[in-house]
Amino acid sequence: MRSTKHNTHRVARLAPRAQVRYSSVPCAANIAQAELSNGLRVFAYENFASPSVVVRGYLVAGACDEAPAGPPGSPEVDAGANHAGVNRAGLAAFVADCLMRGAGSLSYEQIFQQIESIGAHLDVSGGMHTTGFYAKSLVEDLPFMVDLLSTVLIHPTFPSEEIERERGEWLTTLQERANSASAMAGLIFNELCYPAGHPYRYSIEGYPETARALTRDDLVAFHRTYFSPQDMVIVIVGAVKAEDAHALVERAFGAWRANRPARPPLPAAPKLQASIRRHHAMPGKAQTSLMVGHPGPSRRDPDWIKLALMNSILGQFGMYGRLGQRVRKERGLVYAIGSYLEGGLGPGPWHISAGVHPDLVDRVIEICLAEMRRLRERKVRPQELQDNQFYFIGSLPLRMETNDGIAGQIVHMARYELGLDYLLHYPDRVRAVTPADIQAVACTWLDPDHVAVATAGP
Repeated sequence: MRSTKHNTHRVARLAPRAQVRYSSVPCAANIAQAELSNGLRVFAYENFASPSVVVRGYLVAGACDEAPAGPPGSPEVDAGANHAGVNRAGLAAFVADCLMRGAGSLSYEQIFQQIESIGAHLDVSGGMHTTGFYAKSLVEDLPFMVDLLSTVLIHPTFPSEEIERERGEWLTTLQERANSASAMAGLIFNELCYPAGHPYRYSIEGYPETARALTRDDLVAFHRTYFSPQDMVIVIVGAVKAEDAHALVERAFGAWRANRPARPPLPAAPKLQASIRRHHAMPGKAQTSLMVGHPGPSRRDPDWIKLALMNSILGQFGMYGRLGQRVRKERGLVYAIGSYLEGGLGPGPWHISAGVHPDLVDRVIEICLAEMRRLRERKVRPQELQDNQFYFIGSLPLRMETNDGIAGQIVHMARYELGLDYLLHYPDRVRAVTPADIQAVACTWLDPDHVAVATAGP
C-alpha cells in the first residue's frame, strides 16, 4: 500500500497468502499496520470467508485518570458504604456509557435507529486503563459504522436529559450489585489487596454516592482532557481490503488533534504483610461468596505463560483443576470453585473464588491454602502439565474461528506489546514450560501465608 500524499501512514505491506507460513494465524506477515500522524494505530486483517466486518479497539482513557481517591490514610469503611475521597469513582465508565446518548447532530434515538436499521452493533465501555469499543456490520456498511464511531468518540454532546436517564440505569445497576454476594465480596477483596489511593482499590463502576454527585461538567471535562488519538488502537477484521480499511480510518479520524496529559505511573501494589479477612453481612442469603488471594502480576510479566499454566493446573483445567478435584469432587463442599489470574496493564489480582455454605467456609479456605502450598513445595506431574499444555495449544484456533476472535487476539497483542508474531511462537513457548518452571512461579507469586480473604453472605 502507498502512503497518502500527506504521508500520514507508516504501513507494513501484506505478504501474499501463499508465502505466509501458518497463514491462518494472525501475524506480522498478514496483519497490515498503519499509524496516522496523530498517533492512532490501525491494524487490518483480511478475511473474505464471511461478508461481515468487526471493528475493535481502545483509547487511553479510563478509571486510572479519575481524581486520586483521597490522600493515603483516608478513612474508609465497608464496601458499599460511604467511600471518603472517591467522589469521582465511576466517572470514566459513566462518560463511556453516555457517549452514544447523543453525538454530533445525532440524538440518542437517531443513533440507535440508524444502527438497528442495518442490523449492526456498536458499543463503548469504560475500563481501568482504557475505554474500549466494538462494532460489527456487513462490509457494505463499514464506512457508515467507522464514521459513526468517530462521531461518538470525538463529538459527544452529553445531553442533560440523557445523562439523567443513564444515571438512573447506573443507580439501578449499583443497587443490584449491593444485592449480589459475589459482587460485594469482590469489592471487599480489592479494598483488602490494594492500599488507599491505588486505582485498583476502587470500583470502576463507582458507588451510589458518586453516581449521584457527578455532573455534566465533570463528563465534558473528562472527555475533553483524556479522549485523544494518542496511542489509540483500531483493529478491523473481515471482508475488506487492508488498504480500504486504513483509508476509512484515515478519513474518519485523521483530522482529530487532541493531546491528553501524561499519565503518572501506577502506584505500587506491595505484598500483603499478613493475612487479612473481612466479611460483609447480607441477611437472607443462603450461600457465602468467598474470595481468597492477593495482588498478582501484570500481563506483561515475562513469565505470564508459566503463570497461566500454573493457574490452570490449580483452578481452571477440566472441572476447575486441583481445586475442583479436592474441594468439589472429593469432598462435595462446593458446587463450583476456580482460580483466576486477571493480569492487565498493572498488577491485577490473583484469586480463588467459590460459593460456599456458611458453615463450610473455614474448611474450604483451609483446603485452598493447602493446594497453594502443594504447588510451591512439589513439582507438578509431567502428565498433568502436558494435559494443560495440550489444552492451551489446542484451544487457541477455536478462539480465532470468528472475526470477533481474531480481532480480540490482535487487540491483545497490541495492548500488551507482545509483538504481532506472538501467536506464531505461542505453541513453542507453551511446550517449553517445565514442572520446575511451574514450581518456580508458584513460589514467586503464590503466598498462602499472606492472603486477603473476603466473604459476603449470611
